[in-house]
Amino acid sequence: MLFRVLALAVVLNTVSPLRPAIAGDRSGLISTDVNLITAVDVSDSITRHEEWLQYTGLARGVVDPHFLSLVDKGLTQRIGFMAFTWSSGGQVRVIVPWAEVADREDAAEVAAQLSTAPRIDRAHYVGHDQAPDAAEQPVSLSAGGRTDVSQAVAIASRFARSAPFQGRRTIINILSNGADNIGSEPNLQRDEAIRQGATINGVVFGGRRDLPAYFEQNVIGGPGAFLMTVHDPADLPEALERKFWHDLLAASTALGKDGSGASSWQ
Repeated sequence: MLFRVLALAVVLNTVSPLRPAIAGDRSGLISTDVNLITAVDVSDSITRHEEWLQYTGLARGVVDPHFLSLVDKGLTQRIGFMAFTWSSGGQVRVIVPWAEVADREDAAEVAAQLSTAPRIDRAHYVGHDQAPDAAEQPVSLSAGGRTDVSQAVAIASRFARSAPFQGRRTIINILSNGADNIGSEPNLQRDEAIRQGATINGVVFGGRRDLPAYFEQNVIGGPGAFLMTVHDPADLPEALERKFWHDLLAASTALGKDGSGASSWQ
């Protein structure tokens, strides 16, 4: 196994009745089984190659036949999908605007946007992609490996609230190779997202041995929440190929109607 999926104890009741994914008057919007939001880490510590590996894996994941089969088995047979990048200094870029995914054609359009997403300009970064003489240059306040996971969760929650679809459930994916080192820990933002009806899943990669435990304690949560750990970033494409399938499978299990946690997507 190139990666392991850590099924976690659910923070809230896993068989609680379905709630709207976001609060407020959502009448008139297209209904979806899930609104799926993915936050891609492109912060200072991410190399250009690791950035490409994330995009490649996510593009594969959205056209994965197992994932699309679960979409087709849903009550509405469609999901809402969007993705954004988060990086040091509060930089956020939407790489896939909200889109409806109901079939392979929809998924292929999303995959194309992921594959062609603009790469971050790292000319000013002091990190893995620094110029040979970068060590002699002044370090800006926005550089130096700053990672703001709490901001990624907060922004994902904001996108959930403004989604153009009425989702039966919201799933947020946070990808990262580091822990939060700016401001407060992300658990407050996580807890607020859970109160709004979201589940936060995680994908951690790289050599930090303490990172899985950190994400389990501070980042992921909600019905069916789980963490995917990829030790070698080179394995990201293969691991992420099944990521969205795992998201829907975990959600369907957590929301089983029979009260036992058995899989029940409809």
